[in-house]
Amino acid sequence: MTESEFEDGSDELVTIGVLARASGLTATALRFYDDCGLLPPARVDSASGYRYYTPGQRERAVTIRRLREIGMSLETVAAVLAGGVEVGGRLLDEHVAELERRANEAAAAAEAIKYALRAESDPRLVAVGGREFVEAIEQVRSAAAQDTSIAVLTGILIEADGDSVVLTATDRYRLTTRSLVPVRAAARPWSLVVPAADLSARVTRPREREQILISSIADALVLTGTEEIRCPAITEPYPDYRRMLAELPPARTRVVVARDPLLAAAEEAGTRTLHCVIDAGALRTSIRTNGPEHRIPAAVNGMRTALAFDPGTLSPALRTAVGPEIMLDITAPDQPVVIRSAAAGDLTTLAMPTRTSITEKDHP
Repeated sequence: MTESEFEDGSDELVTIGVLARASGLTATALRFYDDCGLLPPARVDSASGYRYYTPGQRERAVTIRRLREIGMSLETVAAVLAGGVEVGGRLLDEHVAELERRANEAAAAAEAIKYALRAESDPRLVAVGGREFVEAIEQVRSAAAQDTSIAVLTGILIEADGDSVVLTATDRYRLTTRSLVPVRAAARPWSLVVPAADLSARVTRPREREQILISSIADALVLTGTEEIRCPAITEPYPDYRRMLAELPPARTRVVVARDPLLAAAEEAGTRTLHCVIDAGALRTSIRTNGPEHRIPAAVNGMRTALAFDPGTLSPALRTAVGPEIMLDITAPDQPVVIRSAAAGDLTTLAMPTRTSITEKDHP
């Protein structure tokens, strides 16, 4: 009997060789599945021992081949074939889920091995979550200077050590810093300043759970995700922002307030100064002295105070804050205000108030 006759649906018995060619299995495999009880032949010649199959057994042979190709055990293959649509479908779903789990574990192990191989030759190498790294860039970049007269202030300082990766930007009127917990820390601490615009443009949003490998060479930051990216470094020394933070006087007033109403007030002010008066239970904003006020409920701890902001300084700090509430630590109307996200204590922004007659009156 020819294969074309097999395809035509003849009821004539076929040899093991014909079934093998039609199903994609070898004759040896068909004998094995006969011995396992998965695919016994329709007839076995008692004299020669030749196995003969019906054309209808081809579909079962193909199904067995496909199940074995996806790594299913003989026991589960038998259960699928005997279980019908519902049981067989459930067993297939469970098997595929297990394959996905093992594939994810294998991919994670492969990434760890590749990282270890690279880290042996590059002690500066550090791995961070891709989404967290991109988010941190966007959060701090608004504090970088636009004026290129001091080039280093147009950059983002990236610092890596055994515990963290810290991104910082400042234009002298604002300062934003964000700390990330690395997936794998650097064996040797390092720091580098990279142009904020360059870094933001080059690093695209990664896929879910994707990691970014970061390292530094003498004149560039090297990022490896789906591709390798090199960002030229700014070699000027960066301001000692940690000393500046450490030297801030203790806060005299602490305010926890909803972010969105305060951001709306700052954006409504446009280019006009936003005046803020903080007293028991509220933060009151106005655009001009003795003008109409917006009252925003707030939890206030400390002295009544009044201060004012250039919205161009305050709005970016509020937009990058995480969560529905922010915390303001206020020392004085002429001292930087520390803005922290209530939901993310590792994101800190400093915004410099504007000196006005109302603040001078309230705080001589």
